[in-house]
Amino acid sequence: MSRTKQDQQPQTPASPVRPEAELESRLAAALSAAFPNIPREQLVEQRRFTVRLGHETHEFDSAAQWKKSGRADVIIFHGERPLAVVELKREDLELTHADYEQAQSYANQLTPRPPLVLVTNGRDTRIYDADTGQLWSDEQDAAKAVARLLANAAKLAAADMRWATEALMGRETGVWVPIVRSATARLLAEMTDPPGQSDRAFAEPLLFPRLSTLAAIKSAQAGTTYTIVEGAAQSGKSSCLRELALRTQDSEDLAVLMLRGSGAGLFQSMANLFAIELEWNLTANDARQWLRRMSTGLAGPALLLAIDDIEPGTPMAADLEELASLRPGNKLNVILTTDRAERLVKGSNGRTQTAVGARAQIIEIGPLGLEEFRKAQQTLANNKVHFQQGAEYAEDYRAPWVLRTIYDAAARNSRHQDPNSVLLLPPALGLELVDAARQNYANQADLLRGYRVLARCTLDDEGARSAELALAAANGFVVRQDALSDEARLAVAELKSTGAVRTYRHAGGEDIVVPTIPAAFISELADAAGDELARRAAVDPQEAGTWLGHRLAAIYLGDVIGAQAIRSMAERVGGFSSGIIDGLLAIEPTEEPIGNALVAMAAPDGRLIHLKIEGEKAWLSNRHGDVTGEGVDLGAERPQTYGNTSAWMILGQLARLPTAKVGDDNQRMDAWILLNIGQCPFPLLRANEV
Repeated sequence: MSRTKQDQQPQTPASPVRPEAELESRLAAALSAAFPNIPREQLVEQRRFTVRLGHETHEFDSAAQWKKSGRADVIIFHGERPLAVVELKREDLELTHADYEQAQSYANQLTPRPPLVLVTNGRDTRIYDADTGQLWSDEQDAAKAVARLLANAAKLAAADMRWATEALMGRETGVWVPIVRSATARLLAEMTDPPGQSDRAFAEPLLFPRLSTLAAIKSAQAGTTYTIVEGAAQSGKSSCLRELALRTQDSEDLAVLMLRGSGAGLFQSMANLFAIELEWNLTANDARQWLRRMSTGLAGPALLLAIDDIEPGTPMAADLEELASLRPGNKLNVILTTDRAERLVKGSNGRTQTAVGARAQIIEIGPLGLEEFRKAQQTLANNKVHFQQGAEYAEDYRAPWVLRTIYDAAARNSRHQDPNSVLLLPPALGLELVDAARQNYANQADLLRGYRVLARCTLDDEGARSAELALAAANGFVVRQDALSDEARLAVAELKSTGAVRTYRHAGGEDIVVPTIPAAFISELADAAGDELARRAAVDPQEAGTWLGHRLAAIYLGDVIGAQAIRSMAERVGGFSSGIIDGLLAIEPTEEPIGNALVAMAAPDGRLIHLKIEGEKAWLSNRHGDVTGEGVDLGAERPQTYGNTSAWMILGQLARLPTAKVGDDNQRMDAWILLNIGQCPFPLLRANEV
């Protein structure tokens, strides 16, 4: 290869100092000046580093910076811990406050943040405290001062987290509002079943508007710290929170964060949420302090914590009690649901008011009101489930769990997808409820087994009950703990661990077990009654019918359960004796005027009311008959009481099924039953419908 002339000429001497070497020399001199008594080997340089500014990531190469502009940014470590960000300039470049601000901005983006910022041009060296922005004094002993700085690293890191929390979650940035709304939307999705499934709290297309939701929102907006929505299992408490979240998802006044009452406590749950969303290592205490400070803000929406299914003694209940002691401002409110509010507002002794109780308003939620039911009818009609005229006056349809059970079974039916097909329900609830329940829970063997054991104890229990418990049993399923067998006690423990039952002491003084999935329980109770009916009918069919009529008189939906018991027995053995019908017909309904008596009744809000009646007057009284206030004149027409209606109501349900004598299809038992019970001179009603 030929060489050019230029190749043969002498080379120009290279620069005596390379940029990297110059940077090394200047940096060593700067560190010696800043930290004169710290051995050089203890200070480690990081000349390449990355910081995230907003949504963009920037890489810094100090050697390239130095070569290009005569300045460089370097991170200095003392051992393995970041000590300082150094802004190094050539001697001919003057130091400015902008140099400090540049280095400080880099320090603020690093985790953990270095405690010092050093700015130098070789002639002038300035060291700043990165936490305060003030000039740092090493008190003539840099080694000791640095040791103190690094010993306080945990405190500095905590201060950094508070700074970040305030900066990124402050009221002016609006970061937290979309985070809590997104978390609420995810939880609602987790709790919602697609059409035809029955495993979760909500059905996708069903949401029945409730007056309780409006009352809860009004309570929160009025400044009530704790609003407690109280009600029986599957009465619509969780749906109230769902409706609340959906109503306020675009509100400028409220941002709803919905949480489960089980699991971690409030502060840890919030720390976990923000840690995931913001990729910060937040602690429960960070969340606690942020809640307190946020609640006293002046601008932006209020945070509304919607916490579903709170049980006393849980971490969530403990945190809510602690939150009350933090004296939150009016930008933080809590709406929570529970089966019995008394356990949250009263201490373990049943008398002392808790911190939550002192700041709480209780809203009771029960069956749908008439207007609520009409709106529910419209919602169901939009999903191809219709009612015959008069259904709006049937109390049994007012329970939200009944409507959900029927809808789930309908949505699972292949005919539901036919655009020309709809489900038409009778004006009164019947055996279609049990059919739907069996379909919905057919695969939950453990649940059904536990409920079957409880159902047997329910049927065997003939012990005395208080008036309070008798009324509760007329409106929902309850089992006295004193009536449990050894097998049932084991079953209760297992069911309780999965949330399928709740146990507590009732207002009447009895300890009770409450199934929380009533649709599954009614199916098992009907089958258990069918087994017992078959056993008794094998001995004396008429006595078996009499037993069925009397035993189910005090049980919620006893007529539906009784008719299903007869059907279940007939399906297993191929038929049933007409003696069972005779036994039920023998229990004739009665109508009597109320004489001098002490009467207990349930008010619309669930409270128990006692009336003492003497002559033509009635007084409010306590459970012992001690009257209060003025008496009310009853007039000449005395109130009536209806008795022994359940047996004939069972027959009324059974008459919906085509029934004939074996070997003679012309002898229709259903028509004969209707002919007999149709002679009752008054409407056949259960205790909860009077």
